[in-house]
Amino acid sequence: MDFYQLALKYKEEAIKMLDDVLRFETVLDEFKQESDAPFGQANKNCLEYFIKKAKEDGFVVSNADNYAIDIKLGSGNKLLGILGHLDVVPATGNWDSNPFIPTYKDGKIYARGAIDDKGPVVASYIALKILKDLNIEFKKEVKLILGCDEESGSRCLEHYFKQHKLPDLGFSPDADFPLIYGEKAHLHVKITGKVTNSIIESFHAGKRTNLVIDEACAVLKKDLKEEFYAFLDAKGYQGEVIDNKYITYGISAHAMHPQKGLNACYIMMEFLNTYDNSNVVRFINDKLLHDSFGKKMKIDIYDEDMKELTMNLGVISIEQDNLMLLLDLRVPIDSHEELLREKFTTATLDYQLECSDFTFQKRHYVSKDSNLVKTLMDSYVKYTNDYENKPFTIGGGTYAKFIPNAVAFGPLFPNREDVVHQVNEYIIIEDFIKCISIYADAIYRLVVQCD
Repeated sequence: MDFYQLALKYKEEAIKMLDDVLRFETVLDEFKQESDAPFGQANKNCLEYFIKKAKEDGFVVSNADNYAIDIKLGSGNKLLGILGHLDVVPATGNWDSNPFIPTYKDGKIYARGAIDDKGPVVASYIALKILKDLNIEFKKEVKLILGCDEESGSRCLEHYFKQHKLPDLGFSPDADFPLIYGEKAHLHVKITGKVTNSIIESFHAGKRTNLVIDEACAVLKKDLKEEFYAFLDAKGYQGEVIDNKYITYGISAHAMHPQKGLNACYIMMEFLNTYDNSNVVRFINDKLLHDSFGKKMKIDIYDEDMKELTMNLGVISIEQDNLMLLLDLRVPIDSHEELLREKFTTATLDYQLECSDFTFQKRHYVSKDSNLVKTLMDSYVKYTNDYENKPFTIGGGTYAKFIPNAVAFGPLFPNREDVVHQVNEYIIIEDFIKCISIYADAIYRLVVQCD
């Protein structure tokens, strides 16, 4: 069956649906556990859009208190789960167009969420609709499960799976092709303490731990404007002084590969290192500055299968000499949890700071020789003729971690620009259609051809 030709017949509907979905500004503002919109009104509205659309198309829909929904097709003793998210990270930085009004240019759709994760969610929905319209008899039940808190902790699916059984197998269309069979362990570190002997009156940078900081703002007790501009010019960095606010500009990137970005906090701290002898400035310069792999902390761990540890300083604030700093680490090996705890506890104490919170989530791993991986790879190869690229592991965390037998599958094709969490995020329309065909073929193989 040629699902690509079928996908072309649904192209207009798919683009219209994606255009609709991208217009919901589904950035988490505040989590309200007891509300009927726990992740904000925009996320609730986006869920309601999918509920209405799915019911009109004849699907069975279940709503888990506006934390997450599922769209069901077929029946059987086993359940295939397709897990996607509708929330997006903040649209920081200087976009060329409104990030929540889709812009079409050069065969691409520009908007926040286009590739992460609304584009692939819509592709998965259209793939299911194609199969539904074909009236194919399924041997398994399929659920497209959509959450609203993937970017901020996945409380959506934690709540959902308290009410619904775990799928027997699944995939999350929220990473890269050809396929992701392993996701590193995830570590959050919170560092607090009193700032001593500093010229910093206040300092704020970053909104999410899973983003490289692209703008940092400091108010200083000392006039260093001339020195600041000289530093920026000498280093080739971007920044400015507005009133008494010293601002540095970096380049955003996903925390799973912070080396692809430029942390604006590090630029500021590199400048301050000459003029400020405070414990915080020294700590950041000595232990964190421009170091995505933890070499300064002596935690540069490497595993042949899961690759290197990465570290991102994602949020920092200094107010009234009180520090709050958040780090996001992607760790290749679970067994290094105690080593990391020891290293951070010791390092912070040396600077009269405190590692006040240490949250570790174990890695997710599925054998690359499993039937699930082989089946999905067959669908990928069928519509790409790509026999060269192989399944691999990443530092990112997807919804796949909720299901023991689940992997991340697309939507970013090899050798495409990675614009996840970046300014001017986009999806290539041709790739979007190809995703529909690959997902339709994969679902068909998993629920019709396979026992």
